[in-house]
Formats: sequence, C-alpha cells, structure tokens
Amino acid sequence: MIMILKNISEEEFSNFYENFEQKCFWQSVSMAHFESSHGWSIHYLGFYDEDVIRAATVLISKKVMGKYALFEALRGFLIDYDDLDLMDAFLNELKIYLHAHNCLYMKIDPYCEYQPHDKDGNAIEGYRRDDLIDLFEKHGFIHQGFRNGSDNNYEPRWMSILPLEGKDEEDILKKCDSKTRQNIVNTQKTGLKIDRLNKSELYRLHDMVSTTGQRRHFLNPDLSYYTDFMTSFHENMQAYCVYLDTKDYYERYRKNYEELIKEKEHIYKLIEETDSKKNRSKSKNCENKITAALKRIDEAKKLREEYGDKIDLAAAMYVITDREIVYLFSGSNDTFKHFKAAYALQWYMIKYGIEHHIKRYNFYGISGIFSPEDEEYGVYLFKKGFDADVIELIGNFEYIDRKRTYTVYEDLRRIKHLVRK
Repeated sequence: MIMILKNISEEEFSNFYENFEQKCFWQSVSMAHFESSHGWSIHYLGFYDEDVIRAATVLISKKVMGKYALFEALRGFLIDYDDLDLMDAFLNELKIYLHAHNCLYMKIDPYCEYQPHDKDGNAIEGYRRDDLIDLFEKHGFIHQGFRNGSDNNYEPRWMSILPLEGKDEEDILKKCDSKTRQNIVNTQKTGLKIDRLNKSELYRLHDMVSTTGQRRHFLNPDLSYYTDFMTSFHENMQAYCVYLDTKDYYERYRKNYEELIKEKEHIYKLIEETDSKKNRSKSKNCENKITAALKRIDEAKKLREEYGDKIDLAAAMYVITDREIVYLFSGSNDTFKHFKAAYALQWYMIKYGIEHHIKRYNFYGISGIFSPEDEEYGVYLFKKGFDADVIELIGNFEYIDRKRTYTVYEDLRRIKHLVRK
C-alpha cells in the first residue's frame, strides 16, 4: 500500500485539524494566516493512505539564499507520534517534498512529551521517547539536545500544564497550595476587575509585557504582533487586563470599616457582660482588621489622587482550542505587585476553561531547572502553586537537505554577523 504526501486545500487541512484530538494552535490555519502576514509562504500537506488522510502538517517557508528556503513545522505535525511505522513513512515522503521545493534546511520542535515528571520536576523512571528521537535521526534530522532555560530563539521545551477535564472550581482550589488559594481569595476581596481587550485596546497588553520584559530581560513583540495575532485568530485569541477601580476599592473598605466598627461595639458589649479571654481575643482581632481597613482606605485615596479611577495591574494573552488554553504572553506592573493581579487572571481563565469544557490549562513555559538558584524558579513555583504538572517536550530537530549549499550559507551568515559587529 502506497502512502502519499501532497498539497491539500486550506479547507481540507482545517477539517483534519478540527477533528484531530492532539491538535495545537501552532499547526492551525489561523497560525498559517499569521505567518503569511509576516512574509512566510504556506504549505498545507496531507498524508494519504489511499483516500484517507492519516496525518497532516502546515509548513512555513522563507527564501534564505537564492532559490533555497528555510522550512519550519511549528510544533511538529498533526500525527500519531506513537505510530512509528506511520512516522517512518511520513518522514520519507516529507524529505522528498522538501527537496522538490528547494529546501535548504528545516526546523521542527514536536509538541510531544519526552518523559513524565512529578510536580517537583523529578523524572519518573519508565517510558521515554528515545525511540522517536532515533527515528528522526535515522532520517537525518539532528536532535538539538535537551535544552533547559529560556531562549528567545526557541519555544519552551518545558511547560506547566493543569488538567481541567472532569474537574470543577472546588476541585482545582482544593489542590492549589495554601498561598495560591489565599491569593485568589484576596483578589476577590479586593475587587480586582478584568477587561477583555479588543484590538484597539491591545496597547494595554503591550505596555504591560514591555514593562515586564525590561525588568526580566526578555523580548517584547511590537504592538503590531498582537493586533496581527488577533486578526488571524479572531475569537481564539483573547487578551485580558486586570485593573483596580480606585473608587470601588475605596468604597469596599469604607463599608468594611463601618461593619468592623459595629462588630467592635458588639464585642465590647460582650466583654462588659463576660470579660473572657475569648472575647478579648476577638476584640484584638477586630482592632487589627480596623487598622488594616484604615490603611486600605488611605491607600485608595492616595491612589485615586495620583492615578485616577483606573489602574492597570496585569495583562495576558491567551490562545484557545478545544484541547487547551495556552497562556502565551503576560506582564504586570511591579509597583502594584501586592495586589497579586496575576492570580486574578489565572483564576479567571481557569474558570473559563472549566465552563467551556476545555481539557487543560497550559501555563506554558518554565525553565526546566528546578533549583532555587535558577533566576526563573519563581515562575515555576507560581505555576506549581496551582497544582500544575511538569511537562518535558522531546526537543528541537534540524534537517539539512543540501549540505554543501548549507555550508556556504552558514559561512556567509558568520561573515555577515562579524561585519555587523
């Protein structure tokens, strides 16, 4: 039986994608539209067994030297990676296609787990995907190693994922660590509000990510990146901004203060009747709450005077499929970090996932270095606080189709780089 890889229409690819259980947004028509708007050529391919499509992929390509092009399969293929015979046949046909279309070299980073880990990042002995790596290497794809840490040139190899299927809000909250649970509750008490951003408001997301990028030394895309993304993904790209309504914040704690004064008066009456240790403890606790409420009231007044009625605290961008919500870009205003706005955003979208029956919430990148010495350890702990799983992907591969020409290309790149320096 002969299996054939051939170009298919956008509609045919979209139909396969929608029905493919292990889909990811990188391998979607929307992502193809986005890449096309940034100068990449698009190739929709279907792998046929007679009249049935067994696998598919969207490749993007861009000329890099003369007629020769770089090809990429963003996050791999829409294929059953466990079916090694299917993979073997697919890679054979893919190489033929690449050569026929003047491929110089190709990059791929399969959306496929390498080995399981516990929540502390420790590898669980047993199943590892060395068989899949061996198969890629058999076909001339060079594995780029088991990269840890962050690199702006690559998507994360390590991710943090919270399963949602079959769970409700109470289930998730119970599994959160106590600090995370308390921070979620506190954002609700404070009354943080959330705006869903339309295209004209994406500057709020851009400003937040830019501020955080400068603080944590990562690249922030231009504003056009976000607007182009929303144009391509429509409802499947959502952006939100958490803000503090200073007027509401003031009113909440003013009312809280008035309620506490009444509670204090009631406790004093109880003490007059029974001067017990329990009642004195209640009185002291109430006094502490009154002091805290007065601090909040004073803070609210000062914030409103300085910043007005609305202060943006944090923002994030998400890409949504029926399989997962991916938390892709985010930023926050460090001046107001005590409001814990990131927890409000995460909880809002986790609830969204539960409500819309989405299978998992992908917090996305972590460094894969599970040591307090790592500068990104706090990011991992934040995501772990929601009881998220640690996922290690198989890694990046590079396939060189024309080795002699590629050597010339690399030499020219090195010279160009030296001249720029």
